[in-house]
Amino acid sequence: MKLPLFKLRAVVLMLVAGLVASACGNDDSSASSTPAAEPAASEALAAEDDGFPLTFTNCGKEFTLDSPPERVLLMESAAPSLLFAAGAIDRVIARIEDFPEEYYTSEQMAVLDAIPALQAEATSTGGVDVSLEVIIDYEPDMVLGYDTATITHDALADVGISLYVMPPFCDNPPTPSFESILDEVRFYGKLFGTTQAANASADALEAAVASAADAPVAEGKTSAALYVTPDGSVLYAYSSLGMVHPLMEALGMTNVFAELSERVPEVSFEEIIGRNPEILVLLYDDTGLTPEEISALVTDRPGAGSITAVAEGAVYPLLFNYAEPPTPLVVEGLAVLGAQIAER
Repeated sequence: MKLPLFKLRAVVLMLVAGLVASACGNDDSSASSTPAAEPAASEALAAEDDGFPLTFTNCGKEFTLDSPPERVLLMESAAPSLLFAAGAIDRVIARIEDFPEEYYTSEQMAVLDAIPALQAEATSTGGVDVSLEVIIDYEPDMVLGYDTATITHDALADVGISLYVMPPFCDNPPTPSFESILDEVRFYGKLFGTTQAANASADALEAAVASAADAPVAEGKTSAALYVTPDGSVLYAYSSLGMVHPLMEALGMTNVFAELSERVPEVSFEEIIGRNPEILVLLYDDTGLTPEEISALVTDRPGAGSITAVAEGAVYPLLFNYAEPPTPLVVEGLAVLGAQIAER
């Protein structure tokens, strides 16, 4: 039976696509070289009629901006969804990472592909790093994404550049929720002086989440969300500290690994068998593998057939940024996963 979630994804996609067209109509003012701002969870402490100067915290540190950032150097594959939603994608003058086309419309990819890409080196934790000299050459007034060995608040502040670390990447990240996504979009509106566009996007995203929660397609089902490495050799289970947890809750599921103290610890296959979830959500970020190949990395293991989810065919691969970190892409992921479940 076709449920409202099928319409939900179309609504989200049209919303974001529309924001690309309106992104050039933002309010603007002079660039600032003061340190950066904080995410959705932060509250503006001081503001004039135009919202600036704006004071807030980022990763526990307080910063003030005298005016909206105008030259942004962008990191992290999910970050563009926040800027599209806030109507501020036109502020990006360079990018450090590639942005997978699976998450964005063709119109959005045309915008992203036109942004110059910096040469960066992969780190052991899956991120990237780039030299300060390369960053300085682009003369940004803000770097947006996460910190690395060379990209830190202090190092960038020394050369007059702000760093805004997305809240999930702080040392003590806030508890993820759909509310945190909406707050972050609204915060970007304050940060970039695009409040009207950002608030409209947040309202539409909120309505999409409410639509899914009002008709949960997996009501009463137990579930587990696993991150699957490309070779399938290691499995990680998400606790209540991951954004995928409220995503599953919105669809009516109960996370069998919710009580784990770590966000996403490695777990044995025997433990997954023992907890016997009725639904398996498999997060992956290797777009070179098909969803069927991702499923097989779990379902082909010895003993997998004893898991109810496997026996009943309730195994759902989901691209990583549709569930992590908390960005508007997770609202689309809510529709994508909901549609998969409803179609089974």
